[in-house]
Amino acid sequence: MPRRNYHACVRRTYLIHMLLRSMLDAPDDIDAEALTAQLIQDLQILNKITNTRYLRARNRLPKAGNLHLAFTYAQNPSDYIRFTNMLRISPHVFHVLLSLIEDHQVFFNNSNVPQTPIEIQLAVTLFRMGRFGNAASLEDIARNCGISEGSVEKFTNRCFDAIEALHDTFVRLLTTEEKLQEKQWMVHHLGFDGLWKEGWIMYDGTIVVLYSKPGLNGDAYYTRKGNYGLNAQVCLCSVRMVIILISL
Repeated sequence: MPRRNYHACVRRTYLIHMLLRSMLDAPDDIDAEALTAQLIQDLQILNKITNTRYLRARNRLPKAGNLHLAFTYAQNPSDYIRFTNMLRISPHVFHVLLSLIEDHQVFFNNSNVPQTPIEIQLAVTLFRMGRFGNAASLEDIARNCGISEGSVEKFTNRCFDAIEALHDTFVRLLTTEEKLQEKQWMVHHLGFDGLWKEGWIMYDGTIVVLYSKPGLNGDAYYTRKGNYGLNAQVCLCSVRMVIILISL
């Protein structure tokens, strides 16, 4: 039951208790001082109910994740592959991405309790994105990262907001001058001549693997690699690394 509804239910129950007590239990000769003391006590109890965050007992779960190992692996070039296995990108790319999103307002608030460091939030998000099937459950991600399920969702949402804010920086059309620079790069590095020298766009693609066969037209998603997935096509430029188009 949501916190607001449960608190309202407890308050309502106590108010009914107060009413029944006054009707049935109060002695006829009770004086004003005793009534005042009882009222003050009731008000204190109602205030306690309102300001208590959790009215039900909560068991604190032990947390001991291993996400810190990724940052240990990042210290030694021979261990970079282990960092990549955990977070799916290299330490260099991780720090570049971190520098691009760390000033986003989503990571700042006016709370007296500071947010978890941004590098941890990004690491949790990348770790989650790199998991597949049962290993991608909130419970497993939280257990491996040593945090709560709610924190996994919050970290992911914040990082996605910050990354999506970069869309217009990295996904856009090129200017006429930028197109000319791309064509010159193609001629200089690839030696294309004739019509090919006008080329300035490169295409690449990857398969986004699905956990299981889709229920609707499932056979259409079967790939040459023996799984079910979506084909993501990326149209980009080689010099500026700007993405022109993404299709799925």
